[in-house]
Amino acid sequence: MRRCGSIEGLWGAALAFLLLALSGCSGVQTYPAMARAGDTVAVAAGRRLDFGRDKITVTITASTGATIVYPPGDPAVRAVVNLYPDPLSSILVSPEVGEDLTPYARTYADLVDFNFTQGDRDWWQTAVFVDLPDTLPVGVATIDISSTSGETASAQFTVVSGIGQPEDFEAELNGPLNPAQLASLERVASYEVSFTGGTVPHAIQVDMIHDPDAANGGTGKAWVVNPRGDLKSLLWNDDGTSLRVLATPAGNRAPASLKEFRFYVTGISGLLVQSVKAVDAAGSPVAGIGAQLQYHP
Repeated sequence: MRRCGSIEGLWGAALAFLLLALSGCSGVQTYPAMARAGDTVAVAAGRRLDFGRDKITVTITASTGATIVYPPGDPAVRAVVNLYPDPLSSILVSPEVGEDLTPYARTYADLVDFNFTQGDRDWWQTAVFVDLPDTLPVGVATIDISSTSGETASAQFTVVSGIGQPEDFEAELNGPLNPAQLASLERVASYEVSFTGGTVPHAIQVDMIHDPDAANGGTGKAWVVNPRGDLKSLLWNDDGTSLRVLATPAGNRAPASLKEFRFYVTGISGLLVQSVKAVDAAGSPVAGIGAQLQYHP
């Protein structure tokens, strides 16, 4: 009897995918690497900014060259989940304390930064869980994934003989996870707020407006998300149509780059930037700092 999900399922794959985060890249094989036709496999897609079940097309190429295409929203794409490293993991903590708490941890962190994130400290591994067609012939097959924004990922797997079945993600208390439970692990629509400028300030205040929330005749409620609370603190207040966010470094440290100030806003629509103020460590104004919004539906 499986207690909290089989090793082939969501949480078993999580460990394998987070190990790939050491390089920051996507996997070259699915997890598991061998599967029967009809089984569920997972693709470590790398750090993808715009993958979602309703935004990706999955193409499976069989060993014979025949292709099967799952369009956006196909139920055979079970979940698209971003897996994050433990905030106390050595690869995150070692660069901040200037010491390899495990062998070569800072080197691994530098490789992620240099090859993939270029100073953005918000790291994750995107995992795509796919039910295989039950008609795949034995042999090496490929899964290619493309998003509506142009992001891609690809992985190979070996189809072995036998009749498979979709993973039911059996859980200890509530049985198999249903589609709604899997969807609850996926990202919701959000605005990404990032900053531009030639000088890295000590603190930034950004004022924004948005469509009225549910308490003011509209819908929703604003919520601000800080991807790295160990690097910066966010103070924010929303009155139903206006949102103010103040970002300051956590602890007695100077921000390494403007990318550290990035955050997300969700729960509302029509977000627009009104003004941006930035100061240095002495409280003097820093000119030339701007804010830009990117909506992720």
